[in-house]
Amino acid sequence: MSASPKAKSGWAIIFVAIFFISPIKAIAAREPIIRVLISNENKARFRADSVENIFVQGLSSNHRRIKSLNLVYSNNEVKYSINNDLNAWFELPNNFNLIIRNSDKRGIWFKNRRYAGELRVSLNDKKLNIINYLKLEKYLKSVVGSEMPKEFPLAALQAQAIAARTYALKLLDKNKLFDLHSTQASQVYLGLESETVKINRAVKSTNSLVLFYKDQLIDAVFHSSSGGRTESSGQVWKYQLPYLKSVIDYDHNSTKYKWTDKFTSAELEKIFPDLGGVNSIHIIERSNTDRVLKIILYGTNRNKIISGKNLRKKLKLLSTKFEFDLKFNPFNSSNLDNKLNFDTKLVNDLAPQPLPLIPEEFFLLVKGFGAGHGVGMSQWGAKAMAERGSSFRKILKHYYTGVQIKTY
Repeated sequence: MSASPKAKSGWAIIFVAIFFISPIKAIAAREPIIRVLISNENKARFRADSVENIFVQGLSSNHRRIKSLNLVYSNNEVKYSINNDLNAWFELPNNFNLIIRNSDKRGIWFKNRRYAGELRVSLNDKKLNIINYLKLEKYLKSVVGSEMPKEFPLAALQAQAIAARTYALKLLDKNKLFDLHSTQASQVYLGLESETVKINRAVKSTNSLVLFYKDQLIDAVFHSSSGGRTESSGQVWKYQLPYLKSVIDYDHNSTKYKWTDKFTSAELEKIFPDLGGVNSIHIIERSNTDRVLKIILYGTNRNKIISGKNLRKKLKLLSTKFEFDLKFNPFNSSNLDNKLNFDTKLVNDLAPQPLPLIPEEFFLLVKGFGAGHGVGMSQWGAKAMAERGSSFRKILKHYYTGVQIKTY
């Protein structure tokens, strides 16, 4: 029996409603949950904001109303106390798994920061692992504000949001325990404190947009400032990726475009005890963008060839784009005129020979450019491009060669 015209109309309305509503639900449902490792220590404290409670799954059923939770791992035991009662401690099994959440938009306090979503705590390698589980877009609102100054133009913040979203999705589910670190080891994530109205707008206006190269998510790496020109990935890491090529940068107004650092002979001896200190240094290989690739260190005990990346790490330098000079330290001298004459001779003799012997009366001056590895998008360059009127699309396509910007 066929349906009446009225019945057909009713089914049509239902069909239209399903057709137009369900895709929206599907998009919302597919937003990934990101797992961020925010701490790996022996003790932890969590608390609610103001009069609210936090809900902790995995404790005794007697502990329902909790304002704060303290955890300590010591002598192969995990113990906890609640509501700041440090006279009453309870033991947890070593295979515990706590889930901490609340219904407060102000989040959960851990250390001096508030976090959205939920916090999960477990014991791993004799440390308390605290992992923040939250939706991708909420995570990005913190990352953009943690990685880039909130005063930067909107187009730069939008470019940062898309790069950060791509970076996070590329690492999703690659690790069993968590997806990303909360530090520069992945991308900086500082919880709710990093959100602002402008940053939230940048994230929301680019919702679901990511970077592809030939239908594959790219490694959307970025850095603070390149010192005039970005670096090709193959000069820094093992592989040269087609979209991470060296391009001109516009970071000349960066606060770290030029920088200096200095080291005395005594400091170098502490940093390189295996060499017995550093008597002289010689750069033996640079990249096409003038970044240091290899260096030979002349020590009292022996000589050693190391990479520019390794030296940057040892000396805690901002980048590998640097050069050396010797400068006289008058505080260590009793014969000022002779030392000044010697200093002039040293400077005149610098290139292309290795630096001469570094006497105690001198310090090693490092003159550098930029901050970070120099690959991918330059944040200060993005700022300059945005200030000149470039859109986030133009910024991203400048720093990532041949990419497409589309929804995931």
